[in-house]
Amino acid sequence: MRKFFKLLTSKFFVVALLLLAELAIVPATLIWLSLEFPRVGTYVSVFFDVINVILVLYIINSDLNGAYKVAWIVPILLLPPVGAFLFLIFRRRKSPRRKLKKQLMHELPQIAKMYERQKDADCKFLELGGFAQQCAEFVRKESAMPATDCYEYKYFPTGEEYGAQLEKELSSAEKFIFLEYFVISEGKFWDRIHKILKEKADAGVDVRVIYDDIGSLLGIPHDFAAKLEQEGIRCLCFNRFRPVLDVAQNNRTHRKIAVIDGVTAFTGGVNIADEYTNEITLHGHWKDTGVMVRGRAAQNFTAMFLQLWEMKNCQDGVREENYDKYLSPCPAGKYLCLPFSDSPFDGGHNICESLYLKIIYNAKKYVYINTPYLIIDDEMKTALITAARSGVDVRITVPHTPDKKYVYAVTKAFCTTLIKEGVRIYFYTPGFIHAKSIVSDGSACIIGSSNMDFRSFYLHCECNIMFFDEEICDDLYEDYQRTCAESELMTEKKTHANFLRKIYRSVLRVFAPLM
Repeated sequence: MRKFFKLLTSKFFVVALLLLAELAIVPATLIWLSLEFPRVGTYVSVFFDVINVILVLYIINSDLNGAYKVAWIVPILLLPPVGAFLFLIFRRRKSPRRKLKKQLMHELPQIAKMYERQKDADCKFLELGGFAQQCAEFVRKESAMPATDCYEYKYFPTGEEYGAQLEKELSSAEKFIFLEYFVISEGKFWDRIHKILKEKADAGVDVRVIYDDIGSLLGIPHDFAAKLEQEGIRCLCFNRFRPVLDVAQNNRTHRKIAVIDGVTAFTGGVNIADEYTNEITLHGHWKDTGVMVRGRAAQNFTAMFLQLWEMKNCQDGVREENYDKYLSPCPAGKYLCLPFSDSPFDGGHNICESLYLKIIYNAKKYVYINTPYLIIDDEMKTALITAARSGVDVRITVPHTPDKKYVYAVTKAFCTTLIKEGVRIYFYTPGFIHAKSIVSDGSACIIGSSNMDFRSFYLHCECNIMFFDEEICDDLYEDYQRTCAESELMTEKKTHANFLRKIYRSVLRVFAPLM
């Protein structure tokens, strides 16, 4: 009862209620017009019929993803004029608000220096040639991040190991700490992190935190950022959740970044909340993964963080900082990697999805994928099926216990299609798998914050790191094998659904790109 009352009085509930009220205004107005002024209502109806035809023709001839086209055409035709109204507000725009784009795509002059310092890493990728060189060139062009390396890495097969190492590294910080997370939630994990951050801020360490407003909305108080600022911890709440119908509300920072002194960096699926370290149980055992790197790769994550931090400088009216001290040189390393960011503000290039596709099409022996949500477009589906039909061992692990039932239903719908075509789908029976990774042939892997769904590939700010090293790939491979051993291999028979459930899943699948 206490949780229910907290929800009713929360900012999330109030804002959601106001948004629903805004959505209701248009149909309510049209109904009123048709009742009070029948002739006016007829003219309005004809007007929207014309608008619907124009919008449908526009969508068909646009360069939107095919699944997005279907997801919008259906409500426009079935729910006039509400469908048209929703499309005009929430459609994916190529050019978002100019100010926001400028803030998020701000090119730090220090990145050019990073390129100069890491030319030898480019040479190493050139020596590898082929697939690795192609990926390096693609990331360099699309994400403005240089090809790089690290001299040490550590893979974490659980959130508990990730959290323990993160706390240890934060405690050793001497210069600065940058944290950016989709979810920060008060609890045991945050309390330990918070204590370290306060101690470091008091000791003169530059401590900065970025969190997503919607991702953290139910886990922290409304004045969370102000409280951190009072403690000497500089803080940015990204893209505040407001009662305004705007497509920008869909654009969240889903990234998980921790940088310590510009030398050590963390990323993966782990957020700062107790369920990620299994200190509380929400959906059974929470399986998550992460990675720590030391060396020049950390500079890429530093640059990602500082690019987003420019939003705070713009909000506060502060002139651009000199970031040289945060992007100072690091020793070269033997592990070649591509830390990259992906966002809806980079011109429509879906970097992570493109690299996933490159790995799948390049696979000769196996492709193993972890994802909490499997909501993919036709291009990704075709790639997976083509690989499986070509004799590649294609496996995908998804949760057995859902965190969102409607999303879980869509995941099952996609699973059923893929299983019929030879893709092996495993359901993680101990609980919920939140890990996001892909590994192939012991030669390439990606680990980071991106789910295998439309929101991560098209709408969110994400961060990932791609490796081209057998040692690291083996770590992911062995962990994947252990995960499979704990999971249940799905068959067509096990995924069979009755008639009504099939209809339910089919409807959800049509609207999957909008979820």
